Amino acid sequence: MGIIVIGRSFRHMTLHPLLAPEERPAAPGLDQVPFQAHVELLQSFLVQRDAIVERIQAMLNAQRKPTQYLQDGPLLSRHFEDGFFTLTGVTHGQSRLRGQLEEAHWSNGFRPREIPGLHNGLVDPAEMMIRGFHLWQQTRWPGRNGRVRYAHTLFNLYVIRCLELLSMRVWDAGSSSASARLSQVQDVLDHLWKTSPPDQPAFVRDARWLIQLAQSPATDELGAYFDVAKKITELSEEDRLAVHKAGVRMAGGHLRSQIRYYCMNKAVSLHDKSLVLSTRNSNALDFALLIQDLVPLLAAYETACNDDDGDTRLAVAGAILQGVSPDPELFLNRIDLLAAYSMIEHLFITTAPDGHVAYTPIGQRHAQLLQEYEARIARVSKPLFDDSPHFRPVAGTYSPLGVLYGFSSDLIEHMALKTLQPDAVTRFGLEDVFDERGAHADKLAWVSGWRKLPHVAPEVARLFDYPQQFAEEIFERIERALRERVADGGTNTAGPTGRIFILPGDDRQADAKATMISELPVRYCRSSDMQIVAAQKAAFYDETQLLSDRGEGKFLVSYKTPGGWVAITKDVLTDVLGAGHDVKIAGLPAAAAGSLTLICPNLVAH
Repeated sequence: MGIIVIGRSFRHMTLHPLLAPEERPAAPGLDQVPFQAHVELLQSFLVQRDAIVERIQAMLNAQRKPTQYLQDGPLLSRHFEDGFFTLTGVTHGQSRLRGQLEEAHWSNGFRPREIPGLHNGLVDPAEMMIRGFHLWQQTRWPGRNGRVRYAHTLFNLYVIRCLELLSMRVWDAGSSSASARLSQVQDVLDHLWKTSPPDQPAFVRDARWLIQLAQSPATDELGAYFDVAKKITELSEEDRLAVHKAGVRMAGGHLRSQIRYYCMNKAVSLHDKSLVLSTRNSNALDFALLIQDLVPLLAAYETACNDDDGDTRLAVAGAILQGVSPDPELFLNRIDLLAAYSMIEHLFITTAPDGHVAYTPIGQRHAQLLQEYEARIARVSKPLFDDSPHFRPVAGTYSPLGVLYGFSSDLIEHMALKTLQPDAVTRFGLEDVFDERGAHADKLAWVSGWRKLPHVAPEVARLFDYPQQFAEEIFERIERALRERVADGGTNTAGPTGRIFILPGDDRQADAKATMISELPVRYCRSSDMQIVAAQKAAFYDETQLLSDRGEGKFLVSYKTPGGWVAITKDVLTDVLGAGHDVKIAGLPAAAAGSLTLICPNLVAH
């Protein structure tokens, strides 16, 4: 029935400093992935759709198979794909293409991380076959017509999966041909839906959304996302903006779902301090990627406002508001804190052998985007506030602010599993989940019906009912933050922000101005160095967990000591600096002090 996953906090990153994307060697064998050959292979599958679907439905006629077979994902996946690649007419050269797209994707840093008890990956027909088997075991096994209908669904999912992977290869021949190649992906996608029976939903209609879907699963590397973010800027303006809109909508929904899960699991309100700290502390990657996508959208919105282009203005405004919705106070009124929360130390900062600290190329780009974001959000806050009433959730209708899911691929899975019922709605797809316009009552019934399946207990299904009150509260937070932003001519009115004073060495009296400033409380310091813990300069933290949290960007700064590691948590940003209090830190090594200054460019006192 789908599990709400806690954001990218499931990610456990590599425990050593990563090279910036520009410094990493190209993944081996990428030049061996022939784009055109894959396009032609998928086209041949579409031509032979009926033969492949017949093979899939034969696999689904498995009611007498042992339970072990019905739950064996790798075996089912091999048999399923055999149904495509053992067709008459598939050449030896085409057979060699099997698995190439996935291998190339993984080699670029997008190998899904193993999460026990949870499917984490691109939409997988074998996984959906297992879920179908489970439903049929709890209810009844369908006849041939029911099996054929679901076989068409699984066929469509396989092609969608291939197109997601293919969309990540549009840059392989250089940026000049990227949009042309993306157009070829769109052609195959269009052909898929033209040849699909009318009882099948068009899961995704816009190939530009596939680029974001392909990056949905949790992985062990963060740098790969910034590789792609830079490549997206090389698409045509129309394609680029469409990809950015898809990105902020899906990221915003993902983070809102994380918030909703936390509220339900902890029985707290949206205003609970622990929720604010948890959300801000665990989403450095999502915040950084939102900045990457929001900046060009803010530019497009500003242009639309200046050109009096009402349709474009509202379309872009809706995407922007969905993007800032997980934490509108942070994204609208606490941008100095947002800058630090979105920094990822091991990716954005590098230290030379001589001790000099500087931004990496992606760190420099992020710092520049933050400056542009701050300038643009100041200029458009008033028109955004004026446009916001268009997106207010209304009882009895649907708003994207209320959609619940873990990763974006979960939405495709919900739609696919629903096709097991003959009355499944087919006229909506992924893009409609995030579109505020049209068919609101029908769309509400569609979204609310995803988890209403015969094998799901009613009380469980009710846990995932469309949360009207939650959607309204999310909107109220957006509106309130915008109102505060424009109340004083568009300046930041959230109140004063404290500053960090870095004192040299252990001399806490070195700066006369800092003598009256409180020292950084020990509760914000973590260390695996028992000597530092014994001296009560930090709370003990297991080194494996500390390095994992470091990889996720949860720390302001961290550094190695002879006995372990020391780190300062980002909770200090909201707890202390956000409350307007200054704090002083003594004893930082020179490199760590330099890193902290770059990570908190507007928060460190000079």
